[in-house]
Amino acid sequence: MTGPIDSHSFQEAFRYRGCPICHQMDKDEIDFMCRFQGQTLKEEEVRRDLISLRGYCNFHFHEMARLTSPVVNSVVARDLIEREIQEIEKGSFPSGESPRCPVCRYVTGREEAYLEGFAGLLGDDRFQCEYELSDGLCLMHLKKVLNLPQGRNLGDLLLLTQVKHLKSLKAELETFLEQDRSKGRIRGREKNAWLIAIQKLVGKRGLG
Repeated sequence: MTGPIDSHSFQEAFRYRGCPICHQMDKDEIDFMCRFQGQTLKEEEVRRDLISLRGYCNFHFHEMARLTSPVVNSVVARDLIEREIQEIEKGSFPSGESPRCPVCRYVTGREEAYLEGFAGLLGDDRFQCEYELSDGLCLMHLKKVLNLPQGRNLGDLLLLTQVKHLKSLKAELETFLEQDRSKGRIRGREKNAWLIAIQKLVGKRGLG
């Protein structure tokens, strides 16, 4: 998925709980990994590029292990091990950091597109209303939007809306705790409030 971000992307994300940018990044990340793992098996050039980058970062290598077949993981691991053997034997083993993980690079590009798209759409009254009805941005994405030129112009609106979202989430957490103390059945939005709260504070898993 490439190109500019339109309101439809966010309208879809608003139907789900949590930060809309995190939601779209999760979706794009998984889609990319599913495509990429197939390419590494079938396309020699793609696999060579991956080996030259020394594979994936820790997080995405474990995610690939979860998403892909043992055959794909074995092919990549074999080629990476072969490269490491050759470097050690030739005395050219690198001591510096590895190049950027291809999945990280892709996800970072998508994040930048979503941040700019969101900031650009926020000036639209209809989009603002839809956003106010969502769970809002996580803290990390709120800060990143506020650092954009468009975001700085709408800073007061963003912060006021964030307080509204935080108060609503705090009320859900308090209801969750009350239901837990009374041994009542936890239902509705409160059931997953603790998970949404974690994402609200630190963003999606693996977000740096």
